[in-house]
Amino acid sequence: MGNILAIWFHRQRSMFKKMNSKLGHLSLNQLSFLIIILFGLLPLTTFFIIAHDDFYWAQMAASYLLVVLLFILVLVVVIGWFKAKEMANTDVEGFSFVKLSFKKIDNEYFGFDDSDMENLELLTNLLTCKERIVIREVPKNKQSGNLRFLFSFLDHIIEDGIQGLGKESRDSLSRLVQKRFSFDGAEINENTFASSYSKWSQKTKAGDYDDTRKAIVKALGFS
Repeated sequence: MGNILAIWFHRQRSMFKKMNSKLGHLSLNQLSFLIIILFGLLPLTTFFIIAHDDFYWAQMAASYLLVVLLFILVLVVVIGWFKAKEMANTDVEGFSFVKLSFKKIDNEYFGFDDSDMENLELLTNLLTCKERIVIREVPKNKQSGNLRFLFSFLDHIIEDGIQGLGKESRDSLSRLVQKRFSFDGAEINENTFASSYSKWSQKTKAGDYDDTRKAIVKALGFS
């Protein structure tokens, strides 16, 4: 039975493509209303037409109301589920970003290729990234391929910076970094994140990274 249904669906591909093209122009509210009519009210109306003598108007009205309410409840749950998945894909852990002028960014300093620049723009606009942004060690900047350099970079592109974060905010930053960045394609070590952040915070306050921070500001086109 499953194979027969799969074959039928496969043969109806062109019809489904046309249907998808037409339904794609509908808003979420319009699509929800259409689903309620097609799968709720229309079958119920057909049923009442066939067996109209067996029901009173009050019973019919109550049935319509019940069907509409049930469909609305199901649609709210389904829409909420998919919205939650969409938010998970675009989630930036509560951080917001400063406005960057991407024409001014020195991508050679950061070792960013076109894909990295595209994903950085998506990230700062709170959109879903296609791939992780790769942090590379390049001749122009010998220390770019480490976590503390990434902290200094994020400190400049995240609004209000990332210094002095509490535990919950540090955990959020860790998740953001894990999801959106990598070192030459390698995973960032989650186990060393907290200690690296602590050392970076101390050295930043002590002024040890001042030269690097000035170079980052210049490479981002802020000065």
